[in-house]
Amino acid sequence: MKQEDIEILLMKNKLINTPLVGCTQEEIIELEDRVGFKLPGVYKEFLLAAGHGSGRLFQGTIVHYINLIEIQEWAKELLEENNNPITLPNTSFVFSMHQGYEIRFFDVHMGENPPVFLWYEGMENPSSAVKLFDTFEEFLLQEIEDHSSVSWRV
Repeated sequence: MKQEDIEILLMKNKLINTPLVGCTQEEIIELEDRVGFKLPGVYKEFLLAAGHGSGRLFQGTIVHYINLIEIQEWAKELLEENNNPITLPNTSFVFSMHQGYEIRFFDVHMGENPPVFLWYEGMENPSSAVKLFDTFEEFLLQEIEDHSSVSWRV
């Protein structure tokens, strides 16, 4: 995530009076210790900018630090409930869960700005996740653009 992207988020969230709240470096280190691997640099930048609160961005979606350990388990449970149509590699990190039926994840071995994958209940081909974006940064920029195009009522 580039500094200008963070500034766009900050500006937008100031306008709607909903602040961003970032994680500390210590929290990110603790998270990495708990999951057992280093997280990609671009994702860590997102956590530093908005890991505890992303304003209205990602509203209705679990993406914040407080739930990141739990959603690893919730994602496995979701897949088990669906007869394990896919297996997440041990190097996968689920960074988002939406409404309990959709997961977004990346593989930490795919670089500092890894591709984002999507799996959800009811997929046409549930036996494989879909590559949603080539990089986490592209994913985040699209989310910011989508969020910015919404006309929020204050």
